[in-house]
Amino acid sequence: MSEAKSQSRRFPPKEVHLGQLTQQLLVGAKWEGADEFPAWQVWADDVEKVLSFLQRERRLEAFFSIAKSVQTPQHRDACLAEARGAFHLNRNGFRIVQWEPPGEGHTKGEVLASLPDSPEIFVEVKQPGWQGEYLPRRIAERQKLSAEDRKLRFARTTQDKYLGIEGGAVGSHLMALDVVRRNALPKLTDRYPNLVIVIDDLKTTPVGLPSLTTFVEREFSSPDHDPDDPDDVFAYERLGGLLFLQPEAEGDQSVEYRADFVQNPNAIPTCALPPVASSLFVQMREQSRLLREQQFAGRPSLFDILRSRDKTQGPPWDAF
Repeated sequence: MSEAKSQSRRFPPKEVHLGQLTQQLLVGAKWEGADEFPAWQVWADDVEKVLSFLQRERRLEAFFSIAKSVQTPQHRDACLAEARGAFHLNRNGFRIVQWEPPGEGHTKGEVLASLPDSPEIFVEVKQPGWQGEYLPRRIAERQKLSAEDRKLRFARTTQDKYLGIEGGAVGSHLMALDVVRRNALPKLTDRYPNLVIVIDDLKTTPVGLPSLTTFVEREFSSPDHDPDDPDDVFAYERLGGLLFLQPEAEGDQSVEYRADFVQNPNAIPTCALPPVASSLFVQMREQSRLLREQQFAGRPSLFDILRSRDKTQGPPWDAF
């Protein structure tokens, strides 16, 4: 390895203590040194919990084989998202019945999972990434990009996720549903109730957006297909519901999973989620909303902050 390449390698901060399984994950991974993963102790602890779950399920060796072989941190994080989806279901009462169950055609899902005395559910996990937000959603719009614009957009995706203050026209809910429609729906069969879990890595998570349920229900009824994409043709009749999860560090103590859930009222009977599962996902959503309200209770709104500033310094818009 050249000296310049060696100096460009990045490692977890010295103060972050890695668990035994996390250390094993890093050894020999093709993406090792590409970033500081896991850069904070709270996330290192969470990764160790997920890996310990996989070990109990006798899935760790298979996970290592896949997660170590991918080339980039983005693909590593997608592997972890799949594991986190199963981990979250399991700690909320689901039993993992089968890993990589066969889906439609030659496809595979993440797991078959079930609650006690309930039908098995086919689960697919997707992680829409922030990198995709730097490309237009539609093929026709992408084709209009100049070579220089394409180069700049690609270069941005090789940098850190957050750089200063940036704007963007694509909503996270649009990006998430595009990924579900194109990459998850083709896997769903009519043999099981089907659940898709979205664990996003977008600039702004769709979890908790006030309009999320309205948008998703509209998408269920009228999919926002790209007219120029011959593969973007699937509808939602086989999807029982969408569970949105957002792992979020609560200070330096633990990682909690914020949740949002939208059930599909138009799913065909064999694919609809069993009531006991739907009720559990609704409880996750409502608990997340309640905890969020409690976190922000008593904090001043943006309007209150601006009004306070107006009394002392004059309104901030006077500068424009």
